[in-house]
Amino acid sequence: MNRMNRNRILVLAQDRDAAYAIRNLFEFERHDIDVSIELEVVREALVERAYHLLLLDSRVCHHEEFDLVDFQLDRGLQVPLVVIGGENTGLRRSLRSRQGLQVIHVDLDGEQLLETVNNWNPEPEPDPEATV
Repeated sequence: MNRMNRNRILVLAQDRDAAYAIRNLFEFERHDIDVSIELEVVREALVERAYHLLLLDSRVCHHEEFDLVDFQLDRGLQVPLVVIGGENTGLRRSLRSRQGLQVIHVDLDGEQLLETVNNWNPEPEPDPEATV
């Protein structure tokens, strides 16, 4: 049986409206979602908790202080980034996978984002029913 994995997800959005829009997209999903509009809060959360994915509103990646790739690499973290939108901004070229840190770009499409997150399976957890 193929069942959806429950992921712990951290969202960084440009503003409250975008944050709520992303969170609401996952309203009927089983993921644990933390949402912020402040980069410093996201940095602290990444250090304090383990996350499967970091969803980014592409607009925050253009801020001068945006450093979540280097921030993670400097601390030995490897939470994959899912960048939402920004497909025509050159962001894909400037924000690439480096040193094992995966960067995934998705369009501003709720269904595509849901599919990406729901199919994310970084480390399958052992099935307790499979052990004899």
